Amino acid sequence: MANDGFDGGFARICKMRSTVFSKYAEKSVTLIHKKAQQTLEIAEAALRKAEGKRQTIEANLALRRARTRVEAINAIS
Repeated sequence: MANDGFDGGFARICKMRSTVFSKYAEKSVTLIHKKAQQTLEIAEAALRKAEGKRQTIEANLALRRARTRVEAINAIS
């Protein structure tokens, strides 16, 4: 039998939305946290590279949004 990457569990498809349950699945909050953390790191790098007042202001705003997102996810997880 070929290994298709799906080892146990089941899937449900309803109205163009699929849900897969597997013993190897990560909590969605963990995945969301990883993405938020990556966004925060990108925002920090953008602020370091910012040139000029406008870029610095925009980078600071993006950094604030990213930090707030990470803090909110930490609060619910």
